[in-house]
Parts: sequence; structure tokens; C-alpha cells
Amino acid sequence: MLTSRRIITSTVAIVALLATISSCSSVSNDAIRFNGESLAADDFEDLLVGFSQAVPSALSASGNITMTSAQAFLQDWISTQVLLEALTDAGVEISDENRALALEGLQQANGFSEAPQHVQDFYVLAGSAQAAASQAFALGDEEIKKIYDQGAIQSGAVCLRAILTETQEQMDLVSALLSAGQDFAATAQQFSIDATGANGGVINDEASGSQCISQEIYESQFSPDFLTALADVPVGGLSVPFEIPNAGWVILLIRPYDEVSADLPVLIAGSAVTDVTDPIIQSAKIWVNPQYGRWDLESQSIVPLS
Repeated sequence: MLTSRRIITSTVAIVALLATISSCSSVSNDAIRFNGESLAADDFEDLLVGFSQAVPSALSASGNITMTSAQAFLQDWISTQVLLEALTDAGVEISDENRALALEGLQQANGFSEAPQHVQDFYVLAGSAQAAASQAFALGDEEIKKIYDQGAIQSGAVCLRAILTETQEQMDLVSALLSAGQDFAATAQQFSIDATGANGGVINDEASGSQCISQEIYESQFSPDFLTALADVPVGGLSVPFEIPNAGWVILLIRPYDEVSADLPVLIAGSAVTDVTDPIIQSAKIWVNPQYGRWDLESQSIVPLS
């Protein structure tokens, strides 16, 4: 889902786009519509002007706003409308605490404090809606554990320890020790030639530092051998040792819930919000001014007109 981070990462090109907005006003006074809500073209123009004032580096050398950034801004608006509708359907109101937390986080973002008030208000609303949704639709510890214990494919969370040895003979010894009940972390520290051996073989998400990684990242960053090895392994179980060409032999442990419970909510509980919002997106009536593209339901994004 698109979030308020775009206030510092979007690149917007204002001269050409503002001329475009003016030229399409005879076609529609709206930039976008979501069910019964709409964002007027004039209000959209005002938001873009304010954004460019807060982030001068977003302007190109020619002083133009890129269409990609205009589309990103509109998608932020759609995402916020989806969350607001989900909260309304659930009878949940955005609290002062939600707004305060959103504002506190945004104040750390480059350019936010320099943005005009109406731009700040837009992103505070977006952030507070996300915070309220995360609280309202959050899963409890027992629910998260139940999902995690079903396996990585079901939970979307992969939490591993690994041991890498140089030869099959060394791996045979490691396997024998593990089968006899020796602690995996201690065995990794003793035998693993991988850098993770020092911390008991824990495979971290390098971007976030989490001790669990998403199933999507796991599938994209690890070789097919890793995927095959875990195919039928339950949580807490060991994989069959396997060879990685030019690297060595590997054995994996899917870590038990108690070891990784602190790292799971971000990966698992966050999916609960998607479970609530996805049906809203699927059934929503979304119209985008053709000047900016069209709404594509399959990718859930604004794409150029074909």
C-alpha cells in the first residue's frame, strides 16, 4: 500500500502538469473519484504546488512535474480513502493518539515541516488512518502463532537458522549431533563457516534487521534449493541437508514461534489489514481523470492510458 513516505521520495514536475490540469478542467472538475468521494482538480493542483514548495529538489531542471509523481500522489489519496472506508465500516474512529503518532513520525521526514499546512494535513490523515487500521484490525498473539505454525507459505514469514559446512562429511557430523539433540545455535557457532554462525545461524532481513523475512523476499533472494529444502518442514523442524554448488552443504531450522514472536507482527499482523481492505478495493468504483491515466484493478495502481 502506498504511504506517506512519498512526501520525501516523490518527484513532481509542476509547470507542465499545472497547464495540463487547466486544459482538462472542461472535461471534469475532479482529478479522481473513489466511490462517493472525490478530489477536485483545483485541490489536487493546490496539493502539488504545496508539495513542490516543500521539496524543491522534486522539480526537474525544466521546472516540470513528472506524471509518475502525480499518479503516486493520487494513489496515496486512494489508499487513504480505502482505509477510511474500512474504519467507517468497522465503526472505528481515528483517535487523537493516532494523529499524534502520525505527526510525530512525519516530522522526522525531510521536507515535511517545510510543507504548507494543507499538505501536512493530508499526510497526517493518511498516517493516522494507517495507525488506526493497524490497531483496529490487528491480530492477537494467539492468532499470529496459529498462522505462523501453519508454515511459511500460509503465514508469509520465514524465520530460519542455518549451518553451512565446507564438506558433506562435516555436514554428516552436524546432522548426527542435531539428531542427538544438540542445540542448533550452539552447533552453528561451532561448525558453520557462514558469517551467520557467530549469532547461532540466524538469517536476518538485511534491510530491516528483523530475524524473519517475508516469503516474497525469501523466494526472490534465495536459490531454489532453499525453497525445496523447506517444502515439507514444520515449524521447529530441520531440513534435509543439501549442497549449494561452490559454497558447501547447508541444513536449515525453521525457528519455533517463541524465538521470533517479536518479529512476526509486522509480517503477519499487517496482512490482517490487507484482508479487510482488499475487498473494498475490489468492489470500489474508482475513476481517474484520463489526463493522469487509468485505474488498473489487477495491479491496484494508476497506469498510463494504453
